[in-house]
Amino acid sequence: MDEILRSFPIKTVEYMQLDEKFGDLCEYAAWQLFKKNSRNNHTDDQQDMSQELRWSLIIAGSYYKRQVYIESCLDACALFAEDEFTHSIIEELADLWCNKTRHGANKQKFGPHQEKILEKLVKKLVPKDERPQKDAPLRIDAKFSTYCKAITWNKQKAMGKKITREKSIRSGQVSLSEYDYLGAGTRTIVA
Repeated sequence: MDEILRSFPIKTVEYMQLDEKFGDLCEYAAWQLFKKNSRNNHTDDQQDMSQELRWSLIIAGSYYKRQVYIESCLDACALFAEDEFTHSIIEELADLWCNKTRHGANKQKFGPHQEKILEKLVKKLVPKDERPQKDAPLRIDAKFSTYCKAITWNKQKAMGKKITREKSIRSGQVSLSEYDYLGAGTRTIVA
C-alpha cells in the first residue's frame, strides 16, 4: 500500500476536490458510527473518526489513479504492438488485470512484477509523447465515485467492528473521575 501511495500521490488540489465532493459523506459516516456506538465507551470522538474516513479517500484516490494508469498502459501497448509475441504478452497481462479480484485456488495476481513488465513494454513500444503518465491528475468520474463510496463505507464498517471488539476490554475500566467518586482516591490515614 505504501508503494502505491508513493507512486500515485494525491496532491493538495486533488484532496481539496475529494473533500469537497466526499467530505459530507465522511462526516455523516462518522456521525452514524459515533451515534451507534455511544454506549460502548469508545475513546475516539466524531472528528477523529471523520479524519480516519478522510484518509480512506486518499487511499481510494491513489488506488484509482493506479487503476487508470495500468488500463491506459495496456490500451497504449495494445495499440502500438506489432508482433504476435508482444500481443500475447499484453493479452496475458490484460487477462491478469481483468481477473485480479477472482477468488479460488488458482487465483493469480497482477502485482509489482507484472507492473514492471508493463512499464518496460510501454517504454519499448509507445512513443514518448503518447505514454500514460503516473502523475496524471485524478479523474473524479462516476466510476470513481462508486469506488470511493465503497471504500469509505468499508472503512466505516471496519471501524465499527473494532469498536465492538474492544467494548469488552473497556467495560472493566474506571475513569479517574469515577475512581475519586468511589472514595478510593482519598484515603484517610488513621494513626
